[in-house]
Amino acid sequence: MQKEVKYGILGGIVVVLLVLLFWNGYTVDTGEVAIISNFGKVSKIETEGLHFKIPFVQSRAFMETREKTYIFGKTDEMDTTLEVSTKDMQSIKLEFTVQASITDPLKLYTAFQSKYEQRFIRPRVKEIVQATISRYTIEEFVSKRAEISKLIFEDLKDDFAIYGISVSNVSLVNHDFSDDYERAIEKKKVAEQEVETAKAHQQKLLVEQENKVKLAEYELKEKELKAKANAIESNSLSPQLLRKMAIEKWDGVLPKVSGTDKLMFNVSLRD
Repeated sequence: MQKEVKYGILGGIVVVLLVLLFWNGYTVDTGEVAIISNFGKVSKIETEGLHFKIPFVQSRAFMETREKTYIFGKTDEMDTTLEVSTKDMQSIKLEFTVQASITDPLKLYTAFQSKYEQRFIRPRVKEIVQATISRYTIEEFVSKRAEISKLIFEDLKDDFAIYGISVSNVSLVNHDFSDDYERAIEKKKVAEQEVETAKAHQQKLLVEQENKVKLAEYELKEKELKAKANAIESNSLSPQLLRKMAIEKWDGVLPKVSGTDKLMFNVSLRD
């Protein structure tokens, strides 16, 4: 009877231990970690695989470390669209995304525990986006979206790294402001384009006029050079030189005169 009681007690203890092991065993998946705390104080981090914790002493909290996209916009669960103001006090609604992964879960958990997204990531993103866009007018925002995205990325990257978060990309997905202001911007762009076109046309006319002036100056210089050449040539042709040139060109044949018996020919050569 005593042996049966003893075996029963041992069996009960084994069952209790198995139950405790079952309820205190856990699995960590790939791309996440488990933060283990002893009486509320963080003690270690467990990576993927099967693990056990000490009952009533240790507690665990899971944290996803793989890259995740944080959406600021309309989703099925909620609307987290960012509403910010520009330098000229125009309101813009932004749909924005941040891609990031956790590189130091212990540092992030120590600072914000499991509520790091609500306590740090989302408010800090909104703060940096607002601070960056407030440096630009609404027109500059439209024309410099790439520049603004780059500045936001650099600021978020530096800020998040302090708490063990690595930012890989940010994106301005969409923006929205009043239809009247969009039409005003479009009209201004059209007007600016028309001004640029007029300037280009005026520049073309100016170049053409300059070319005409240069051509006229060239033709005038050409005429002056020809006139000078003719004057030099005329001054160099003396009567003696002209007679000599005529004799050199004479072929020795006298001109024939019909209707007369006598042919008179008198050539006088003088120096």
